[in-house]
Amino acid sequence: MTPGQVAQLETGWPDVLRPLRAYLPYRLTRRASGRWGKVPSRWAGQRLYPVNSLDRRWHLTFRDALDLLWAEHCDGIGVVLGPHLNLDGVPLAGLDLDDVVTRGRPLTGALELLAPLPSYTERSVSGQGLHVVVAGRLPPTGRRGHVAGIGVELIDCGYLAITGDRIPGTPADVAPHPEALLALHRQLVQSTPPAPRARPVPNHLDDEAVLRRARSARNGGRFGALYDGDLFAHGFDHSRADLALLAHLRWYTRDPDQLRRLWARSALYRPERWIQPVTRDGHDYAAATIARALALGQPHL
Repeated sequence: MTPGQVAQLETGWPDVLRPLRAYLPYRLTRRASGRWGKVPSRWAGQRLYPVNSLDRRWHLTFRDALDLLWAEHCDGIGVVLGPHLNLDGVPLAGLDLDDVVTRGRPLTGALELLAPLPSYTERSVSGQGLHVVVAGRLPPTGRRGHVAGIGVELIDCGYLAITGDRIPGTPADVAPHPEALLALHRQLVQSTPPAPRARPVPNHLDDEAVLRRARSARNGGRFGALYDGDLFAHGFDHSRADLALLAHLRWYTRDPDQLRRLWARSALYRPERWIQPVTRDGHDYAAATIARALALGQPHL
């Protein structure tokens, strides 16, 4: 961030959120897609170390995080949304809309989508998206999809990079809109088709043979690092890493049961996350992620 952008963040961020201990610096890393990822980090020993953003041991006050930014020790800062963060007992949610700002101006469709949710709204770090922070409770499933052709992500437990670049005409502070937030969630869930059901296919390799082939392949080094828990190449995003691991494994087996076994043996195994329902028809995270990987297309084995 430039000094002007840091000053803008210092003055533009909502007053009601400043006293909370819920901030982390981030480091920018280039993703495989070419986009920049923000890696939540902690400052120690004159350098940044990646951390789990939900680990509250590393959370800072807004002032302390901003001081790191002023000192150029990080590329930016973000707020961690979660059960610990609320407004008069009502949890906070972040809305992330991608590619809805052109030449500095939000698209009309994005403004219409957000009209029922007048609350603090800023341009994203890239300048091409919008972030909204609003008070309201979300149902346990359904976080990403499209509404009226606009990509929407709802965040109530996770990291949101912030800029303070508030959209003119929007509120300077956070407002509660629980009913409007639920209405948007319903649109998101209804507009997002459930993950396709994957069907078992014949497979001629046992689990050990699949792992041997994956580790000895040309990209075996990357696979091995990921299988052993290294999330660096995936911006320390567990969900992206899970999908990437399964995308590797599907070159050697397309049997959902075998994929589940191999995934469970990896360092990425998160039993609590696996059983959480994520689709309208009740599919849990593990089943939906395996189906997503298989839906990427038939690899040439």
